[in-house]
Amino acid sequence: MTDSKTYGRKRDRLLMLLAGLYFFGTAVGTFLYCTLDDEKIKILDSISGSFVTGRLHNTFWQTLVNSFSGGFILLVVCFLMGFCAAAQPAEMLIPFFRGIGTGASIAGFYSGYGVKGAGAAAVLIVPSAVAAAFVMIIAAREAFYFSGSLYAAAFGKKSTGDSLDVRLYFTKFVILCTMLAAASAVDSLITFATARFWTELLGI
Repeated sequence: MTDSKTYGRKRDRLLMLLAGLYFFGTAVGTFLYCTLDDEKIKILDSISGSFVTGRLHNTFWQTLVNSFSGGFILLVVCFLMGFCAAAQPAEMLIPFFRGIGTGASIAGFYSGYGVKGAGAAAVLIVPSAVAAAFVMIIAAREAFYFSGSLYAAAFGKKSTGDSLDVRLYFTKFVILCTMLAAASAVDSLITFATARFWTELLGI
């Protein structure tokens, strides 16, 4: 019972660490965007403008596919890295790099559209980004511990964590994919429902 509680606390601490890496990555992404020279910012603002325009004028299903696909690719990467015993450092960095993308996107909205862009980012980016990040953080944790179990099995060491159960590992990622799909559907619904408002407000 004591080993189980200790293992549970370790999993919780790892989850908090991965969440911290995500939010740190968000801060880094925002900082990196703000330190770019004017020419590069103009290029990124142009890309951001095209992204916003496309997102607000896409159909519900187009937004759903776009929202789901990026996260799904990272989930697949996490899943596959779990089968590499030496991939634990890379697995921990996935939330960090996801955070960099979030931070840069929010900064791009603000840079391109000012306060109105910040409001749009709060509705169109932040909710879906946090939901997707939650899924990625859990995925990174599961991949991390599966890699540890694989290492223990490969070198005959005693594992204090989960047993090497491929079926359970696969099932967990199927559930995570379902969660990501649900988050993407909500994101698409919010975007579709508010598209006209943001199009008029931002003048695009």
